[in-house]
Amino acid sequence: MSALESFDHEQYRDEVVDQWGQEAWSRGQSWWKNLGELGQKSFLAEGSALRSGYASALSAGHTPDSEPVVELVERHRVWITQAWGGTAPTAEQFRGLADMYVADERFARHYGGPENATFVRDAIHAWTSRTTNS
Repeated sequence: MSALESFDHEQYRDEVVDQWGQEAWSRGQSWWKNLGELGQKSFLAEGSALRSGYASALSAGHTPDSEPVVELVERHRVWITQAWGGTAPTAEQFRGLADMYVADERFARHYGGPENATFVRDAIHAWTSRTTNS
């Protein structure tokens, strides 16, 4: 089974509607369908590449603010911007999302466990601090 076939976003419907409303769910559904199969595969592949990149950077001993990790965070922000229909997250939104990667065990699992999720969070926090202070 491919990643695309195994990706069941419908399981999150109630949670999304409860937290952000039906319109947010509908926008997300529309965005996903409009990507088409090739776009969906590409989006999922980039997410997988980002997760692998973070894990490799962590195991190689890079710090969250090192240049290779900064490049990953910048790609990650572009990826989130795509998922948000072309709207880039603010620094505060990006940090909040990063915090969820650690706080929500589903996100932590998605990023390879608590240690990896913490590394991703710390990298995003370092990047947002760097970009908002420059």
